[in-house]
Amino acid sequence: MNISNCIFNEKDIKEIQSCRDSQKDPRLKIRFMAILSVACNDNGIEAGIRQTAEIFGKHTETVKNWLSQYLTGGAEKLNNFNYKPKKPYLSRHQINQVIIFVSYENPATVKEVKNYINEKFSISYSVEAVRKLLIKNGLKIIRPRIVPGNTPSPEEQKKRLRIIMR
Repeated sequence: MNISNCIFNEKDIKEIQSCRDSQKDPRLKIRFMAILSVACNDNGIEAGIRQTAEIFGKHTETVKNWLSQYLTGGAEKLNNFNYKPKKPYLSRHQINQVIIFVSYENPATVKEVKNYINEKFSISYSVEAVRKLLIKNGLKIIRPRIVPGNTPSPEEQKKRLRIIMR
């Protein structure tokens, strides 16, 4: 439906007003107020959209999107947020692989873990994000202490690491 050809009747305006008045979320209330402002404008839809965008401090495309949502889906469509939550970059399985890598390889720096993630999964993380990921999963980047001149065997290093990780 073309937005410039839409016409609002009294029934539509009363429906928008009742939705506006019953709305508890102020962000959604602004949507209904903007649609009401466009509907009650006598200068045409396009002029109403420009004036409404100025009054509410929104972009004209935002007001057009709200109007098209209302015209295609009614008040129910305009009455909720259609945001998709951001998905984490690594899946739970991949995070487990990183945990195993850190537990057994015991890298010296977070940057090594970052490079591992980038090479293994082709996903770019910042050093701070990797640090937070490790802390969230109860890991710290700690190399076992090496006694000068007397290098411990790999078994001893793993044993010390298990003690440290507890």
